[in-house]
Amino acid sequence: MSSYIRLSPRVREALANGEPVVALESTIISHGMPYPQNIDTARQVEQVVALHGSTPATIALITGKIHVGLSDEDLVHLGKSGRSAVKTSRRDMAAVLSQRLLGATTVSGTMIAAHMAGIRIFATGGIGGVHRGAELTMDISADLMELGRTPVAVVCAGAKSILDLPKTLEFLETQGVPVIAYGKSSEFPAFFSPRSGLQAPWHIQTPEQAASLIKTSTDIGLKTGQVIAVPIPEEYAEDSRMFEQAVDTAVSEAETNGVRGKESTPFLLKRVVELTKGASLVANIALVKNNARVASQIAASLASMTGPFGQKRSNSRLFSSQSCFLQKKDQNASSSESRKHEQNPLVVIGGSAIDVTAQVSSNLQLHKPLAATSYPGTVYTSVGGVGQNIARAAHFLGADTVFVSAIGHDAYGNTVKYALGGIGMDTAHLQYPGENSRTAVYNALHSQSGDLVAAVADMEINGMISAQQIEEVISKTVPSVVGLDANISILATSTAITAAMQTRSCILFEPTSVPKCTSVLSALSFIKRSEMVVDVSRLVHIITPNQLELQRMSEVALELALIESSPLAETVHEMAEQHYMLEATIIRDALTLFPLFPVQIIKLGEKGAAIVSPSPRSPTTPIIRNIRPLKPSLIINSNGAGDSMVGAILASLYSRKVTVSNDGYLDIAPQDLDTIVSRAQKASIQSLESSLAVSEKLCPELIVSD
Repeated sequence: MSSYIRLSPRVREALANGEPVVALESTIISHGMPYPQNIDTARQVEQVVALHGSTPATIALITGKIHVGLSDEDLVHLGKSGRSAVKTSRRDMAAVLSQRLLGATTVSGTMIAAHMAGIRIFATGGIGGVHRGAELTMDISADLMELGRTPVAVVCAGAKSILDLPKTLEFLETQGVPVIAYGKSSEFPAFFSPRSGLQAPWHIQTPEQAASLIKTSTDIGLKTGQVIAVPIPEEYAEDSRMFEQAVDTAVSEAETNGVRGKESTPFLLKRVVELTKGASLVANIALVKNNARVASQIAASLASMTGPFGQKRSNSRLFSSQSCFLQKKDQNASSSESRKHEQNPLVVIGGSAIDVTAQVSSNLQLHKPLAATSYPGTVYTSVGGVGQNIARAAHFLGADTVFVSAIGHDAYGNTVKYALGGIGMDTAHLQYPGENSRTAVYNALHSQSGDLVAAVADMEINGMISAQQIEEVISKTVPSVVGLDANISILATSTAITAAMQTRSCILFEPTSVPKCTSVLSALSFIKRSEMVVDVSRLVHIITPNQLELQRMSEVALELALIESSPLAETVHEMAEQHYMLEATIIRDALTLFPLFPVQIIKLGEKGAAIVSPSPRSPTTPIIRNIRPLKPSLIINSNGAGDSMVGAILASLYSRKVTVSNDGYLDIAPQDLDTIVSRAQKASIQSLESSLAVSEKLCPELIVSD
């Protein structure tokens, strides 16, 4: 695959498993519809594709790469950029990539990118064609040439009615492109109208028939695409006469104003929307979604016939976070088959949750105290939880991740499960503690300015993660690294520590919050009292607290007699003078905990991070240094930034296959640790700049290069 192709994690996993993927163009977002309808439509179209069994892959050119599968922030950026994005077909691709411009792919450009990525099905609104008067202007869309040389099936509503449809069909015949009417009628549709008066050369009525034709074309080595023409939904067909009259008027105006070439289609569509007072836009959105539905069904049928690299498939594993509510409870087991993992994977043990965030409308003032009434506003639901965020980030960054967590037998549990499965994560170790257990939910109410007003956290289930299963997972997988969050029980934490001690695995503990951060200390105290281990120092190798968590952990470590005494005041003063950017209290608390936790990565927010680790010359001597902060260009969401950073640290440790010495020290040089943390900050920045807790832009390259 070309180095210019950048697959999203979700698309990468689907293609690797031979699962159905549908390509989607991006010119329809930037040039085809006004903001914000363009973004809303793009999201809805992706949801339609997912709902009918396939993975959506919207394509655009961004900073020198062809992105196949866009994150939500990419969609928003593209939608807001509008026509400042370069409308990109075959002619433009090299120039847009080399100049690192923002490129929105046309039908032609999307076909090329889809073929490069190995995607056979593409859904769009309508294809370009031969323009009226082409015998004088030679204005013929590059889409038609591309269909003659790129083997991608294009599911569309025919050619746009602003074109010369008879000449368009003649040109496609010359190019050897099969044009197939889909559905009840054999008539070639004309975008807004299900009827053009022209018969399509071929007619099929089911996804299976379409998939069989596409597969046969591939099997016999044909290099042409196919046009699968789907008529506009019937409820919108009755307005087709009004649309055609508006099209004729718009074409006349374009000729008068000298609008030609690549600017003609956006001009005509915009003018038609104006002339029909928005009715054509509604119909346009409806037909695009209808085409996406048909394309997804065809892709699913094709995937059931062929697997990865064209091999015969016995079944197809279809994950969809959007369709999770359609699954019955007794179907859960079939969708959570354990994936085969590499030797010594990364194991993350921690909490999963559903985050429900409500924000009142901007023109309302909340009563103080809150009145017993309802407020108009917006409610967002997303998959969260510290452990889940960490595991997700590590997975995106290339780590072979085993995630152990607990969910309930409820709709929210299905949401967590299918969201993780949808990005290719193994869901076999998501536990169901009991029939009546509830998936963890964090429900927050925010004011119109975004400030937190109140929240309810139902996290009881995270303390029910089975210690026995934790022991089994660690003993069977022999992980190189184990990540723990503070949401799990003290028994589960102590079990994970002792099991990892047997496998000589590196353990990282994420303190999560001030009230929960001392759970690891209680677990170590339990291990010590049980006389399983005489000295509990260096059983946990890395901790990642913030300043307040660090302070609380040092206090409790002394209270539990896990540490004999605080460092001498003169030692703290001396090191504070060397590291003037760090507060003396940070140095004091870090030195206090150093005998227990030899590596401490202290998150300092806008001030970057501090690292405490053993000196290469004498492991019992700590060295401290600052890691300079990286500044985000825009902060959209801070919910998962710290978790993304921890996930990146774990992924880096996994990729380096870090080992633990007999005396409990990590075999890693201070400069390598500094590099890991510096790169992990990049993951944090990307999530800060994302509307998601963990940005889908995270990729393995982020932690292997500067």
